[in-house]
Amino acid sequence: MNRDFTLEVFSDNGFNILNRMINICNRRRVRIKNLYAFEFANNLHKGAASFILHTTPEMAEKVQLQVEKLIEVEKTRLIEGSGKFFKADYQQVSFNRH
Repeated sequence: MNRDFTLEVFSDNGFNILNRMINICNRRRVRIKNLYAFEFANNLHKGAASFILHTTPEMAEKVQLQVEKLIEVEKTRLIEGSGKFFKADYQQVSFNRH
């Protein structure tokens, strides 16, 4: 059964890295409900992205493992649910869906 998952990715701030992460999801027919990407203020060469994925738990883990294999990616974190985004400085950001 499909559920929402939040995938957080910390990586180098490269031109093509976001496109490759999106292609990993598209090849596996994983729906991206929301995407939030940013660069760090103190280091413009590093950035992060948070994806809200709508898929099965098994496919969410497969996507996480494929994204971790990208050279520019330093760390990923998969969280079940979509109610909250976490910025890289771990400041909590909430949103409401209408």
